[in-house]
Amino acid sequence: MTTESRDREHTWTEAGPVLLRDDERIDDLERNGYGIIQRKGAFCFGMDAVLLSGFAVVKPGETALDLGTGTGIIPILLEAKTPGRHFTGLEIQQESADMARRSVAYNRLEEKVEIVTGDIKEAGRLFKLASFDVVTSNPPYMNSAHGLKNPGDAKAIARHEVLCTLEDVIREGAKVLRPMGRFY
Repeated sequence: MTTESRDREHTWTEAGPVLLRDDERIDDLERNGYGIIQRKGAFCFGMDAVLLSGFAVVKPGETALDLGTGTGIIPILLEAKTPGRHFTGLEIQQESADMARRSVAYNRLEEKVEIVTGDIKEAGRLFKLASFDVVTSNPPYMNSAHGLKNPGDAKAIARHEVLCTLEDVIREGAKVLRPMGRFY
């Protein structure tokens, strides 16, 4: 079943400048009046993403890339909390990237936050080498030997090393990070 055919199975309603599926909600980020679109039954951000966005430092004029951004929580929170110039999120899952793009539009952040659909393992080809001051990632935290999982499930992809490993995240993050940049 394609994304388009799945989308036809849902009803859509307007939520400000974006459309929401009947199984989606907007959660209040309690920061700058921002909200984020999340889907019932799908992987939703956790406290670790909030803590990472609070720990990462993006200085005035700097750019940041979040590898495996999911629904865009880290770039959106970094934009809210730091004086950085531009924030990019990279996400392989089309549905998550779509929710992230709609969250960016919902918060009217199109000038400062961009969501790119693509594979972490291709970050060095998708972006110019040494082009970001800051790279963040909340990578999959369980390797293939831990836990039960459905390999095609969005939650499994976010939690387990299904589509990338920690080594992939580190290797590709290092490629796009400027000299003296910071990797969180």
